[in-house]
Amino acid sequence: MRLFGLFLIGTIAFVAITYFEQLPVLGWLGALISLVGWVTLGRAAAREGGPALISAAVLGGWTGFVGAWSAWAFQTGNLFGLSTPGLDRVGAGFGFLGATLGLVYWPLIGAGVCFLAAALALGRRIA
Repeated sequence: MRLFGLFLIGTIAFVAITYFEQLPVLGWLGALISLVGWVTLGRAAAREGGPALISAAVLGGWTGFVGAWSAWAFQTGNLFGLSTPGLDRVGAGFGFLGATLGLVYWPLIGAGVCFLAAALALGRRIA
């Protein structure tokens, strides 16, 4: 049951990170915050026991997908939104392209980071 809680917390956290990423300049820290979140989730999944590495990888992939999808939704809204000024649409177009690519690579990065964090946490416990 605790693993479900990790999925729920991870989902909420990665949507919140996407909101933070909408801030000019500071939003670039969202990637760093995501890495910290994945390490935290991976270590928490390792404490669960059982198939911890698989759970951590799935958790990282899921939260990566949630973050990428919410970023894609924001960028799509910025690109096609009626309130977006003309020249801002150029930036929104680049953001949309990056967010579309992120739908592929961000879940993979999340799965890898969570898996590695869980493996390192389990390695310390075994030794």
